[in-house]
Amino acid sequence: MPNNYVTLANAKTDLGITGATYDAALVRLIERVSRAIDDQVHRRFYSEIATRLYDGAGNRELWLPDDLLTVTTLKVDEDGDGTFELTLAVNTDYWLWPDNSSPKIRIDLNPDGTQLSAWTKARRSVQVAGMFGYSNDTELTTTTLNEDLDATETGIDVVSGAVISVGDTIIVDSEQMYVSAVATNTLTAIRGVNGTTAATHTNGTAVSRRRYPAAIEQAVTMQVARLWNEQKTGYSGGAGSPEMGGFSFSTLYPAIQDMLAPYSVPVVG
Repeated sequence: MPNNYVTLANAKTDLGITGATYDAALVRLIERVSRAIDDQVHRRFYSEIATRLYDGAGNRELWLPDDLLTVTTLKVDEDGDGTFELTLAVNTDYWLWPDNSSPKIRIDLNPDGTQLSAWTKARRSVQVAGMFGYSNDTELTTTTLNEDLDATETGIDVVSGAVISVGDTIIVDSEQMYVSAVATNTLTAIRGVNGTTAATHTNGTAVSRRRYPAAIEQAVTMQVARLWNEQKTGYSGGAGSPEMGGFSFSTLYPAIQDMLAPYSVPVVG
């Protein structure tokens, strides 16, 4: 599912493109660059509601291979039978670390807790349900729903479609939707993306849009511009293919590498 780290409108502005002739190709390129940057830094900047399993190591600290934003439930399988019979409570039984910033990358057992003194030393013994990802930043658009929306409609009427771009992930109440087309004031959307639930919404509800760290948005914009312009010379720089499908990140501009460096997660062999 596309989670594009720069809006089509912003990419077109930076490239000096007007009109809709190249919209589909640009959206595909933005998506591919966004995923390639995920792979480059070994983390995801979009948010996703999910349930994930982790191995306990027999101590009080559980280091996570994923960025964690919020926890809905945390359960432990104490006897390896595949049933997570023990439910832990935040603060009473565990803390998320770091204390004062997000994302969270470790879960520490409270030494004063009474339910568990150490994480069960076993494969897939810890179950975490919640919101995963580096951030969940949004911005409020200047448009609202222009209809009552049921949980199955994919044609979504808004007051002004001009402020929404193809490729945007929009948020209505707590539901995320991926916008695949915009026709005047009607959006075509894939409902309930990134683990959220398609739901009913009332006329006049505000529409927000997902945003990402400024450095990540800028890095994607710069790489998209680079690849878009290099296609005109047959990718002589070796940074892509005629189908815009492959990138060589060894050829990233130093400025882009510098933008990504603070977000990169070391890979443990």
